[in-house]
Amino acid sequence: MKPGTLYNLQALRGIAVLLVLWRHSFVIGERNNRSGIEIPEIWKIGEGGVDLFFVISGFVMVLITPGRFGCPREIGPFLYQRFTRIYPLYWIYSLMILAIYFINPRMVNSSQGGQVDIFASFLLLPQDIMPLLGQGWTLEFEVYFYLVFALLLLAPERLLPALLLLWGAIVAAGWNLGLADDSTPLLHLVCNPLTVEFILGAFLALALRRHWRRGALLSLCGGFALLLAGSLWVDLHQFAGLRLFYYGLPAVMIVYGAVALEKESGRRFPRWIEAVGDASYSIYLSHILVVSTVGRVWKTLPIPLNGVWNLAGVIICMAVAAVAFGLASHRYLEKPLLRAFRERRLPRFSLPFIGGQKSQEL
Repeated sequence: MKPGTLYNLQALRGIAVLLVLWRHSFVIGERNNRSGIEIPEIWKIGEGGVDLFFVISGFVMVLITPGRFGCPREIGPFLYQRFTRIYPLYWIYSLMILAIYFINPRMVNSSQGGQVDIFASFLLLPQDIMPLLGQGWTLEFEVYFYLVFALLLLAPERLLPALLLLWGAIVAAGWNLGLADDSTPLLHLVCNPLTVEFILGAFLALALRRHWRRGALLSLCGGFALLLAGSLWVDLHQFAGLRLFYYGLPAVMIVYGAVALEKESGRRFPRWIEAVGDASYSIYLSHILVVSTVGRVWKTLPIPLNGVWNLAGVIICMAVAAVAFGLASHRYLEKPLLRAFRERRLPRFSLPFIGGQKSQEL
């Protein structure tokens, strides 16, 4: 399986970022509309977008690494490719937020009294407060995933399932021992059940590498139905440990259904969702900035809408503006950055105490 052939996987990235955008548009829209009404509980389904991203991430890591296991020389290129995918664009948007923070600290992380660890934020290090760019907390997990997966590349590929199981067992043990509390940021990251979603995505890719089974459409629809049901039934702030079951497992069903459906019948999501998926990282990084700006402007405009229409109006404007800005960011900022870094090849290196076969080019 080649990443470029799985169009539905890219479309799922678009769905994931639209779910996250849905959530934040409702939350920020409630603050900035003049209706005074409370938003419905259905907005919580947007929280599942993060879980869908994590499952996709684990799936993709297995997808792009066949033939690279058991070769220490692959670790450098793998990490270079992953980190240049994450950091450059993230730093640009973090610098924008940093400028706002220097001008008015109360506008950044106001829920935690404007506290910011700039160094940890820019390096995506584990921390006990939200990073400068709020969405960066999920990227802390991504960096952790990549570092662990890079170590797994040292082993023969046939051992990958066993190593993934061991990784999952470590997470489960740490969680059950209470090591994932917020008092120790590193342990909170390592022992968090969200890591299991990445592992499940990797297992799914291994399972589907050769065997495409029936029930793809049922799995896809069932996954979305369970995601909606979970968002209505569970308060993740009180039952964080249940997130894996209410959001993670439905995300696995969705990824399986979408990929298997394409492989079995060639059925794909609409092209516009794939386009949003292409720009999903730009949309994800920029949407809070865009949505907050639209909300502030909306409050100052003499718009003749009341009640639910005012709430709907601000949410629609926020969502449209965030997607449009993200698409532009992807075309004019993200893609040029990726080309610039991809044209540079990191010289391969080998660990002197570990042998390795001849590596492949990126």
